[in-house]
Amino acid sequence: MKATRRALALALVLAPAASFATKVPIPIEGATLNVSFQIQPQFLINQAGTPDGTGASYDVYVRRTRLLVNGDLGPNFSYLIQVDNANFGKWGNFTGRAIIQDAWVGWAPTGITGPTVIYIDAGILLVPFSHHLLESTTNFVTADVQADAFRFPGNAFPAFRDTGVQIRGWLLNKKIGFRGGVYEGYTPAAATLGGAPANTNTAAAANCTPATPGSCVTPKRYPMLSGFVNLDIIGSEEGGWLYGAYKWGKDPILSVGGAVNYQSLAIKNAFGSLTDVRVISGDVYLNLPMTEAAELVAEVTAYGNGNGKGSGNTGLGLSGNLGYRFGSIAPYVAFDYFTSSDCDAAQLTAAQFTTCVGKAGTLGTNHSADSRNFKAGLNFFFNKNLKHLNVEFQTNHGTSGYGPQSINNGNAAYAPLSIDPAVAGGPRRTIASLSSLAQPVFKSLLVHWNFLF
Repeated sequence: MKATRRALALALVLAPAASFATKVPIPIEGATLNVSFQIQPQFLINQAGTPDGTGASYDVYVRRTRLLVNGDLGPNFSYLIQVDNANFGKWGNFTGRAIIQDAWVGWAPTGITGPTVIYIDAGILLVPFSHHLLESTTNFVTADVQADAFRFPGNAFPAFRDTGVQIRGWLLNKKIGFRGGVYEGYTPAAATLGGAPANTNTAAAANCTPATPGSCVTPKRYPMLSGFVNLDIIGSEEGGWLYGAYKWGKDPILSVGGAVNYQSLAIKNAFGSLTDVRVISGDVYLNLPMTEAAELVAEVTAYGNGNGKGSGNTGLGLSGNLGYRFGSIAPYVAFDYFTSSDCDAAQLTAAQFTTCVGKAGTLGTNHSADSRNFKAGLNFFFNKNLKHLNVEFQTNHGTSGYGPQSINNGNAAYAPLSIDPAVAGGPRRTIASLSSLAQPVFKSLLVHWNFLF
């Protein structure tokens, strides 16, 4: 049981940290129950983030507040339930948003420990889009997840979780990790209710009329399919629920991974037609310890995002980070890049091509969501990844989860007028008035505190 508790705690903190969770005795033979609590306050300054766009905005909020309960039920079953209250107080929004974010039971027919383990999980699951998106939120190189190169528009999945059934585990003495299965995916209800801010790929509200062909997304109600495989070339990082950046170990780790995600006719393209969703990713992860007191971490992920013809969210995404920990301090740099696929006049009608590239007074959908974002920061570790503080400087060019471009009517009740007037004496403009890379580069400063016990 001790090995089992360690494996499950590894999923959260990626260190043998079972002792950091509170073990609750229960009167069920062979069963364990562990309780953990995570809180992540953040302080964010966005250049040109005020309503008039002439000053910096300041936000203090709690990025994540999580209560996690996990354990074993005998030698063949594991379970996990996690409640999250995400982004509480961001932009002054204190409405309730606590949800059961994770809730699953896993059955391992041959046992939950050992060099080869195969789980069958069912419940609310983390969809496997890439190695990076399967990492613990306590243990990124950067302060928070890097998601600007990954495009899954208009989805209603909280923190990339969805209901489903999957196979998960590791093989060949933990040299191959894998997970994948069948998930609910996009549905007419999710599109109609508006699970995310509208974009050219999202079915509009009340836009499902069964008698009208092409009105409803997923008209055949096919589920989403997703799978991920991780090959550990040197060392191993398998054995837990999640991966992580820093290991505090002695042995080097080099792994390569890949993921495929697909759902039929799940969204609408830039021209209002149903189209499939396809996301393919490939990644390389390196952890190179110099001593137990120092380690280099590097990770690169490429995403092939397929969201239909003419979409600003169809294209190539690249994400990478590099960190070096010496003792309790780790400086790091990171980047996120996305460029949409160009419009092909040979495959489009004249009207579609105009929609794609734009015309005088109207922006095109093509290259409307490109990204060139950079991060540099310091991570101060007080107790490994359980307690640490990030101070991170960011430059945001185009679509970004930070900067004034991340502020809109849907989340903050205003869109900042961050763009100077087109002519002297004219009105200031919103960022949406310019195509993504025609916008200026905006800066941000993020202070992120992680506490887990």
